[in-house]
Amino acid sequence: MSKFQTFFSDQKSRGFNLDKSHISDPIRLARLMIAACLAYIWIVYLGVVAKRDDWVKVIHRTDRCDLSLFRLGLDLLEHCLNESIPIPVGFVMPHFSKSVR
Repeated sequence: MSKFQTFFSDQKSRGFNLDKSHISDPIRLARLMIAACLAYIWIVYLGVVAKRDDWVKVIHRTDRCDLSLFRLGLDLLEHCLNESIPIPVGFVMPHFSKSVR
């Protein structure tokens, strides 16, 4: 499955279910897509946090991880909401020294 196929299936049946919105107005659909894309980036970020901070062993099987970063992010979000754990919401931009620029 290509990266684009994975992205579209995450937007549709395996994630946000945008295909069930039945929005036909192009302006409203564009706004929904912008919001969904921003949410997608945040959910993938949560997946990275899940891997980086060892949440995978709490939210998924311990012998191997066969989930995408998107799916891990959704699972981490669900776990945080169910357990009243603070949800990571910020992105940290890397700091570059003047010599790197």
